[in-house]
Amino acid sequence: MPRYSAPSKEDTCPLFYYLGGSPGPWWLSSCRLKKAADILQDTCWPKTDIHADLDGATADFQLGPVYMLLMGMAIEAALKAAIVAMDNNIIGRATQGIPKKFATHSLTYLWNWAGLNRVKSRQISACCTRLQEFVTTFGRYPVTRSKCQMAQTTRYSFHADPDLHNVERLWQSVEKRLKEVAPELFEENSST
Repeated sequence: MPRYSAPSKEDTCPLFYYLGGSPGPWWLSSCRLKKAADILQDTCWPKTDIHADLDGATADFQLGPVYMLLMGMAIEAALKAAIVAMDNNIIGRATQGIPKKFATHSLTYLWNWAGLNRVKSRQISACCTRLQEFVTTFGRYPVTRSKCQMAQTTRYSFHADPDLHNVERLWQSVEKRLKEVAPELFEENSST
């Protein structure tokens, strides 16, 4: 029976640079997360006859944080796709891994880096900050790492509705930007 070993550095380095340095894999990850969030949204907060669900508050409380986590991660990956499309050597310059400035969950920072600072408002900033809190904390854990952090983030906690409209607006802005910087990701494959 043949023995299998871990891939060598020579095997994994090209794959690391290809996957990390191409906008396509970032966009694919983003689309997968968005699809999961959409399925959750369609199940818990249907677009038709939204007031018929008398248990909507329960969905907000139980699944709102998961929806916000998925959308925050989807928007983060899409922003990173746009950044990589603008500078596909961002990963190639890395000697040990993904650069620290790129390995962030700060959606506001990534938003600006992706060139979306021209599409900015208080609502967008607040939504980015709120999604960031779900990605780093409230989508996964009940509390922050410290009491001080908790005091600063309480207004973003899971006790509010998932803000579907503003989150979708953020997604559309990022998708539009990605179409500008990486139109090849949206071209139909003519061979199929």
